[in-house]
Amino acid sequence: MDDLHQLREWTGYINTIIDGYKKSRILFTALNADVFEFLETEISAVELAAAAGWSERGAVMLLDGLLAMNLVEKHEGRYQNSPIARECLMAGSAAYQGNILRHNMSAWNAWENLEERVRTGTCAPRAERRTGEALRNFILGMSNIAQLSAREVLETMDLSIYTHLLDLGGGPATYAITFLQAHAQMKATLFDQPEVVDIAREQVASAGLDRRFNYIAGNCLSDSMGNGYDLVFISNLIHSFRDEENGTLIKKAYDALIPGGTLIIKDFIVEDDRSGPPYSLIFALQMLVHTPGGNTYTYHEIQGWTDAAGFGPGKAISLTPQTRMWIAQKPA
Repeated sequence: MDDLHQLREWTGYINTIIDGYKKSRILFTALNADVFEFLETEISAVELAAAAGWSERGAVMLLDGLLAMNLVEKHEGRYQNSPIARECLMAGSAAYQGNILRHNMSAWNAWENLEERVRTGTCAPRAERRTGEALRNFILGMSNIAQLSAREVLETMDLSIYTHLLDLGGGPATYAITFLQAHAQMKATLFDQPEVVDIAREQVASAGLDRRFNYIAGNCLSDSMGNGYDLVFISNLIHSFRDEENGTLIKKAYDALIPGGTLIIKDFIVEDDRSGPPYSLIFALQMLVHTPGGNTYTYHEIQGWTDAAGFGPGKAISLTPQTRMWIAQKPA
């Protein structure tokens, strides 16, 4: 092989992969120091160094690293957030991603164990549940992700016929809040662990929807999730569980629905031959690192669960290249 152009393209691609961790660490460092808040208006590296307690040399280098990543702009030696940073990295912005970034930051050390996880095929269950700041970052990080996905669901599906939603494993209630804001006839019950329900209550109160929400706290694999729902929505939950656990979960969802009710499973669903999407294949390794038996699942595997539970034939809908839905109806 002596095609210099092709070899240069391939080696460039490999080096892009190699450099991934460096860019992550630059972003994490900036986020931890509230750099994007300082950069709401133009600021010099000297001024940032004084505000953040950094060396001037380090501040210049970090800001130029952010410049290289298109997260800041530079004019006559002064720096300011780029549009991407303004919309995604400043607290309170329309597409704020800070919480999910902090959650991913906490996974840094766990990924050092990937070789061992691949060798054994599992990891030990957590000795303790997430608590405190780690829990809030995780749950509110789910809201960072869901605030756009929930709108995509509404653009893809007509939910106007439904009146009682079960948001199963609903975390910060972002999906349920968005659905109820769009459909005045709908009420919601959110099911999640007790400490998560507390966070969801805060989000619902902030949205002014307290009167249309109920809550059930418990373990979704073993505790009652109530009944009488005409819509059960399960987002980004099945990847945390083993195959057989998901079979149990889907049967419980079936039992909770009224005849004719609808189940929507939204997750990083992969093709039946596990050829893609790329993000979902890599996310499976996230589950290998963090869970004893989690995975990303194929349409065929999910259909097996819904068929076994008694649902009618399901259908697949794509929201984004990596986010897909499986929709099945309980026979009337």
